[in-house]
Amino acid sequence: MNASFSKYKSLLTPLLIAVGMLAFTGCQQDQPVLDNSIASALSALRYPGKSEYGPDLDIIVVREGSAIRLTNRTARSYQGMQLWLNQQYVQQAEPIAIGSNPDIPLATLINRHREPFPIGSFLKPDLARPVISVELYDPVGNVRYRLTVQPDNEALRL
Repeated sequence: MNASFSKYKSLLTPLLIAVGMLAFTGCQQDQPVLDNSIASALSALRYPGKSEYGPDLDIIVVREGSAIRLTNRTARSYQGMQLWLNQQYVQQAEPIAIGSNPDIPLATLINRHREPFPIGSFLKPDLARPVISVELYDPVGNVRYRLTVQPDNEALRL
């Protein structure tokens, strides 16, 4: 019995390593890829830092891993807006309906260098950046609206 066990033991180690490697690659999620023209258009936008602030909107932003979710607690929906994260990353916002809205992948927000929002990965968590501020910008009215960002568990770690 001892001879047959050692034969299986020599096969068991590479098998466990292979299963572990497959599990790690399975943890990575495919990130959305933006069309080249969309990425170019977003990178050309500049943060509207000189525009006036409107009243803060009762829209809660929660980070869910590699995405954010907006919950609109106001009495109206918002359309034709730009969504700005940390005053650097932008996206043309889909209509924001009353109530909970679909998740927005952070990789679809682009900075002026055509880089997506850094979300990190399982093996490189230090590359992730927290979501600190989120604003809706109305280019027609030239007004910015602050949203409430709920800190995630990663941001609360010291």
